[in-house]
Amino acid sequence: MSVHSDTKESKGASSGDFAEPQQRDEWSADEERRLVRKMDWRCMPALIILFILNFIRGNLSNARLKGLQDDLHLNDTEYSTCLSVLFAGYIFMQIPSNLIMNTIPYPRLFMSVVVTLWGAVSAFTALCHDFPHLVVCRFFLGFIEAAFYPASVYYLSRWYTRKEIGLRIAFLNAGNMLAQGLGGLLAAGILSGMEGVRGIRGWRWLFIIEGTITVAFGLIIPFVLADYPTTTKWLTERERMVAQGRLVKDIGLVDNPDAQEKSGSGVWHGVVLALTDVKVWCLAFMYFTYLMGLSFGQFLPTITQTLGYSTTITLLLTFPPWAFATLFALANSWHSDRTGEKFFHIVLSYSFALLGYIVALTAKTVAGKYISLFGMCMGFSGGIILLGWISSSIPRPPVKRAASIAFVNAFANIGQIPTSYLWPSKWGSKYWQSFVTEICLLVLSLSIGLAYRQYLVSLNKKLEKGQTEAFKANGKAMEQSADLVHTTLQEEKEIVHSFRYLY
Repeated sequence: MSVHSDTKESKGASSGDFAEPQQRDEWSADEERRLVRKMDWRCMPALIILFILNFIRGNLSNARLKGLQDDLHLNDTEYSTCLSVLFAGYIFMQIPSNLIMNTIPYPRLFMSVVVTLWGAVSAFTALCHDFPHLVVCRFFLGFIEAAFYPASVYYLSRWYTRKEIGLRIAFLNAGNMLAQGLGGLLAAGILSGMEGVRGIRGWRWLFIIEGTITVAFGLIIPFVLADYPTTTKWLTERERMVAQGRLVKDIGLVDNPDAQEKSGSGVWHGVVLALTDVKVWCLAFMYFTYLMGLSFGQFLPTITQTLGYSTTITLLLTFPPWAFATLFALANSWHSDRTGEKFFHIVLSYSFALLGYIVALTAKTVAGKYISLFGMCMGFSGGIILLGWISSSIPRPPVKRAASIAFVNAFANIGQIPTSYLWPSKWGSKYWQSFVTEICLLVLSLSIGLAYRQYLVSLNKKLEKGQTEAFKANGKAMEQSADLVHTTLQEEKEIVHSFRYLY
């Protein structure tokens, strides 16, 4: 079955006259599925591994359990500052890096440089001997890492439709969530097995080994990842046509930045479009309160340590909650993509987190407190769906989408700075002040999400009546789109006007 029908009118020609062009121009559902599978197998494993390596930076909290804080003579405030300063650098570079991604034709090379540099800086953390050293190292780590996360989300949005991207973002974040758990397993082995080897503390070996592995993967990236549909050399011409055409069918307009969008004025115009769109600000505040409401992730080893086990057992116990939460996130995102529904899947995720916080506050037994960690970790599924919501809410032009993804992520990560001070040791072992704050933040995030959902409902009603438009479509882009999907210009206009927001 064809994904789209031949819409060109016959001008007195026989059916035989059209047989050859029709077969050449149309693509089948099987052909499209093969292309999607090809991209999945070629790119997703590499990106997932990089996400695991990216978020193993949480090992600062693991290293804390085995002497980092004592060796560097850090008090609780200085340790929290080392956590938060990473996000200062992280926030600063998000928008510039995504605008670079929108402009360059070969994103695999850009991402390779980013990964290699952050691996090197991570390894250099082993050389730190006091608070100033660690602060500087963590700032530059965040500065370099900033490019990877929003760039990956934007990269996926250039390949996948609105009902495909959510699950792919979930797989990326599965790498993030597994990193939290695998980081604990890896740290348990290195911190206990490498302690004192060659006269070097185990926590220093932790950063050396993980940084070296990251550099190695960074150097492999150019030989694995694709570029964009128009610039990937190992795709055939037909595959390039299908890759671009199916995105036109999804949104109504070609997703390839033109020369104007790549120019300095075009890039600045994209930033202005993003910052003056109320949808972007709604998503930014929702994601901001979400990240603040789940700040426990940076301190999970410390929270788990309150159960009373040894350092090694504590690190091992952090893995099952993250592993279970990863499976839940994949299932939740898959169903969200399948149905096209966003908000109530986020509600489900938040509900488990809130339940986890309540159980953590009220449980009297070790088993009850440990089970609460599973619910808390399941809350991260909501943010994964939220990230996909950005791409589906800001579909065109690509430069605006790139700026929007980066801005929402950068703005939200500002919240990671104050919440780095939300779990001081003096509040242990109950941490009731921390848990109550997290509950309030998640409820606020859900309230913003509900208001945003209703706003999209009202926008869709206006789109139905022709009272507004989702995005501007210039004549040249519409001609290119019509050529890709082989429709008339009038039919292409109808496709553009049929766009509706997902909520």
